[in-house]
Amino acid sequence: MGIMDTALLVGLGGVLLGYLLVVRAGFHREFAWGVITLIPVVSLAFVMLYWRKARIGFILSILGLMVTAVALYGGADRTVERQLAKLGIDVDIPMPVQRFWEVEVPNEELVRRIEAETGQPLVMVEDNPYAPVDIQPLSPAGSFRVEQAPAVTRAWREAHREELSRLVGEHMRLTISPGATREGLLTSVTGPTLFLSQRTAQGTISFEYRIRDLQSIEVWDVAGARPRIPEPEPELTSEGEPDIIFAPPDSDTPPPTEEQPPLDW
Repeated sequence: MGIMDTALLVGLGGVLLGYLLVVRAGFHREFAWGVITLIPVVSLAFVMLYWRKARIGFILSILGLMVTAVALYGGADRTVERQLAKLGIDVDIPMPVQRFWEVEVPNEELVRRIEAETGQPLVMVEDNPYAPVDIQPLSPAGSFRVEQAPAVTRAWREAHREELSRLVGEHMRLTISPGATREGLLTSVTGPTLFLSQRTAQGTISFEYRIRDLQSIEVWDVAGARPRIPEPEPELTSEGEPDIIFAPPDSDTPPPTEEQPPLDW
């Protein structure tokens, strides 16, 4: 039994105990009120009219409801559904809000297949390869002078589609929809799609994204760096071509003749 299952039992126990305290207060006040408090919704009338007598049970019930709601949001609803399924009761407990693990991710079928093979759920790990690391350097020898390299400032800049093939291996940030971004290393670009490598608790997985479905593509580059768009190849011109000195054998152009000096008899 997990923490959420225990919290569900505690919450339901608090609701039941608080309700019984309200019913007990109703019978102490008057038998008719005790019968009325047996009806859950109608018992609120007794709580409002005789607050001092019913406040402890009512507050305990509210706290129990809050603990129950948190337990159901945390996943205890699946335990309830499994237990009811064993009794032959097929029920689906709806949640009014979307839980974080219910958000659709790219290549969800691949993730589910890996989860089935490993027997453990995949957990996304936020990894920042450019986070500062506290490293203690070795003390240099007296004959050496240590020069500190200038700090390089990096920032996110917009990546152009023409330069994606030259950004393989760089840290990228993709905006799929407002508020939904994905970060990882760009592993390859194949025509209309690109592959982004993201780390999980079980290892590294490469996800495929269609470029036309992305709202923006950013690269973690040196601040002020220019886009890495390849330069256009220069066109070949006819200037500087050598003149024909010797004509091929099958050509009709006669070879050039040299003037012979006159003979002196």
